[in-house]
Amino acid sequence: MHFGRAIAATTLVLSLASISGCNVYRPGGSMRSNDTFTFISNEFYPVTVTLVDVRTNEPIWTADVPVATQLTFRFHEAQYPDNPANPDAMRWQFFDHPVRAGELTSVMACPDRYSRRMDVTIRKTPEYATGSDPRVEYAGAPGKAVMVTPGTPVPAPRPTSSGPAGSPPPPPAPKSDPIVPAPTP
Repeated sequence: MHFGRAIAATTLVLSLASISGCNVYRPGGSMRSNDTFTFISNEFYPVTVTLVDVRTNEPIWTADVPVATQLTFRFHEAQYPDNPANPDAMRWQFFDHPVRAGELTSVMACPDRYSRRMDVTIRKTPEYATGSDPRVEYAGAPGKAVMVTPGTPVPAPRPTSSGPAGSPPPPPAPKSDPIVPAPTP
């Protein structure tokens, strides 16, 4: 009787462990050999992923992963046997926030594992997510903050004088005449 409970408990623990092991979408890969890769961009790590055909050294697919977005892709071997140049399939999906599982709906033919390379580059930082701009621009009187939203013009600040307090700002620099070539004799 106790032996049966031990088997049931062991089965329950193993099934729970296998369910938690299905979470394959994480940075660094799925920790098993199923060719699944995940990249998450943030403000200080905005990534661009490029798939390169090493036979020609040409990029065949590239993706700028937006900030606060996850790109997950997986390679499947021998999906296109009639296409010897690109026999494998690459499936990918962008997710709005980090997720552990989901359907990879986009697909394309790609070279086999010996003929492809994945290049990952980091774009200039900081880069902010669409719709979020933490900058505060100052316009008008000092200490009067104006929130800047993407897509709206930023008000220009008033010019400040470099001389003593109350003096007018310096005049603008004169414009130079365009250079005219000398006539040839």
